[in-house]
Amino acid sequence: MKTSVVALCLASLGLVVPAWAVPSPRTPADEAPVDVTIVVAPEAVPAGGETSVTVRLLPRSGIKLNKYPKIRLQIPAAVGVVQAAEGSIGAAGPPAADQLEANYYKGSVDPLTVPLRLDESVSKGRHDVVGKLSYFYCVAASGYCAPAKVDVTIPVTVR
Repeated sequence: MKTSVVALCLASLGLVVPAWAVPSPRTPADEAPVDVTIVVAPEAVPAGGETSVTVRLLPRSGIKLNKYPKIRLQIPAAVGVVQAAEGSIGAAGPPAADQLEANYYKGSVDPLTVPLRLDESVSKGRHDVVGKLSYFYCVAASGYCAPAKVDVTIPVTVR
């Protein structure tokens, strides 16, 4: 830590500082604003069958999840594995200007469930299907708001 403080002081004076002495900034991946849980039910399905993917979001302390824009899960088609699927939860439009607090989930967030149809020719075993989860969140203390896009892995087991 002392090296970092010294490096910052030297840098502020315009002196050259070695890269190893400057602290790296925190990245959004260091502290995701939301914990994401993926549940597939039923866990094992036959080829050509259907399963459901449920996404549960738990905002970290001090984070508020928005209802608008909607929380959305997009699953692109994976040839020979699954058909494309998409689902969303939330509000279709923004709240009135005098009711902005109505745009935030209070306490728990509704689970997002998306049906997923498997291809008739999918092989037996586990397949990791990639999806894209998008949501909008705000930091309660600062009022900073931003969109988030997260890659998710959906474990699908074919029996």
